[in-house]
Amino acid sequence: MRALGDMGDIMKPLRVGAFALMGLVASAARPVASPDTPSASKGESASVNQVWRREDERGRFEEAGDIDAYKSLYHDKFIGWSCDWAHPKRKAGVGEWVREVHDKHIKVTSDLTREGAEDFGDVVVVHYRATEVDTFPDGHTEGKGEAYKITHTWMRTGDTWLIIGGMCASLRDSLK
Repeated sequence: MRALGDMGDIMKPLRVGAFALMGLVASAARPVASPDTPSASKGESASVNQVWRREDERGRFEEAGDIDAYKSLYHDKFIGWSCDWAHPKRKAGVGEWVREVHDKHIKVTSDLTREGAEDFGDVVVVHYRATEVDTFPDGHTEGKGEAYKITHTWMRTGDTWLIIGGMCASLRDSLK
């Protein structure tokens, strides 16, 4: 049990989580045009552009089955809730799927649609829609027609951006 004087250690993750939640609420509260329209890309900060490039890297690392490069994008204190997890996991659990892609020689094809982003200084929150089709060596596929909504919260750490939190959920047919 922690002594009362250790409350700062307990409160730090709560402050980070609260800040990330405020970012999600703030970015969801204002309408965002699809990035495919010319007006959506105008005015995005350099930080937002850097984070989108990191998201692109994340996708390439997943498709390549490069577990080490994939995990390098995540902060050591990461916590997130992937679409297929029953509970949130820490960084140690990140990349289980990428390892499976590598070990089982699964070809991953994904398509991401940027839905919104907001820059809060050293924190950037991004939202996107994703579809993914997994083709197995025997030719069978999984994931066709499934769409997901994903949120990642990135924090600038030195001169790089790392994912500190994330959430994924199925995008119901009525919302596509």
